[in-house]
Amino acid sequence: MKKAGAFFLQFALIAAVASGQRWINPHFDTHRLDFRDLGYPTQNLIPADDSRISALLAHSNGFIYGATSGRTQSYLFFYNRFINKVRPLGKIADARGVYHGLVEGKDGQILIGTGLSMYAAVELTKKFPVEVEGVEKQLWKDITAPYRDFAGGHIYRYDPMRGDVERYTNDSPALLEDLGVPVPHNTIYAMALSPDKSKIYGITYPDAHFFVFDLASRTTKDLGEFLTHKVYSGPERHWRSVPRALYCHPKTGDVYTSGDNGFIVRYSPNTGKIEPTFMRLPGEYWEGLSSYDYPVIEAFETDSRGNVYAGTNDGYLIRLDFKNDDTVVLGKPRVMRRLRGMAAGKDGSLYLISGEFERSCKLHAWDLNGNGGFSDLGPFAVDRSPYYSHRAYQFDAIAVAVDGTVFCGESDRGGKLFLYLPGPGSFKGKLNPANPETERQRRGTPGLIPERL
Repeated sequence: MKKAGAFFLQFALIAAVASGQRWINPHFDTHRLDFRDLGYPTQNLIPADDSRISALLAHSNGFIYGATSGRTQSYLFFYNRFINKVRPLGKIADARGVYHGLVEGKDGQILIGTGLSMYAAVELTKKFPVEVEGVEKQLWKDITAPYRDFAGGHIYRYDPMRGDVERYTNDSPALLEDLGVPVPHNTIYAMALSPDKSKIYGITYPDAHFFVFDLASRTTKDLGEFLTHKVYSGPERHWRSVPRALYCHPKTGDVYTSGDNGFIVRYSPNTGKIEPTFMRLPGEYWEGLSSYDYPVIEAFETDSRGNVYAGTNDGYLIRLDFKNDDTVVLGKPRVMRRLRGMAAGKDGSLYLISGEFERSCKLHAWDLNGNGGFSDLGPFAVDRSPYYSHRAYQFDAIAVAVDGTVFCGESDRGGKLFLYLPGPGSFKGKLNPANPETERQRRGTPGLIPERL
């Protein structure tokens, strides 16, 4: 009996170890992935309910800035590469959310677009006259209900030179300048700056307004709703399908996003109008069915050659050819829908986050040098047992630092800032250590870091 008991115990231990292997990422050297808490426990750690990372910005000063969305409050924070920790920068006024709303303006100042939390549960009406209202009409009423008494998302300005040196607690407000509300009763859903950084182009939710905000005069030109139809193409069916990104051409100043029926639309500062193009997103259009759907853009990114890429809610990666008014479909890294974000690395790779709501997000890379397609970098699982371990499932923000580190923001409760360190041999488009210029990029540019930091 003793031998049988000992055997059973040994078998149980082996089974436990084997089950624990699911936490190990099989796709790359696991020491290249790690995470950081959003602050110091018992001191200024951002509360779990308000720590869903929903925006990241790779600043020219070498730091990574981020914003959270939460149940009651949105916070600003930054990753200090010199102390290898995240430092909270205080509450973002009374905002509950910042969704893809961080851009770097003039003199390194950070512009923040706020609103309600996109992660808040939509209270759906259970009983209503379906034959009269229809499901989609009632869904629209439920989606817009929280915005009726909402004044509107603000645009704030933050100066890192002044605010980064302060010390903050959980109750401290961030040192912000309020620039006003561009569109009442709406969350600021996406932002982009004009080439001279004098204007903000934005999209709002849920009404899908396109606006132009002049930073000097603090006035807004509201072009109104640029989407004709209210579509719920998902994969989150309780969200209206509104594009989550804008691209501003650095030479022409034209602004691009997706519009009706999956076509790319263009705003021209010269005419002040939004016009359709012949570029169209690939995806599921559900032709012939009673459901009217079309894809929208999730993210834009530009590589070092000036090529512009876009990711869609159906999970496709495309390259935009503005000269020929055409799109080049590069494929999908995964059967699952949604490319939640993308950022160009310093190693010749375009990093992508894929995954649907309540499904496990994964990290991928697309080889920009043409030597191969997608690389699957696997799930976000860190195991530093017995010290700490964490597996994350939901992500909505990504940024690449000046030294090439890839930062990904977890958008679940108790969110962590994940970081991935690309290494030699990780990708076909790796750096050549013999090249002084690429080696300088890999190690970072000390000249970009203020001396006082």
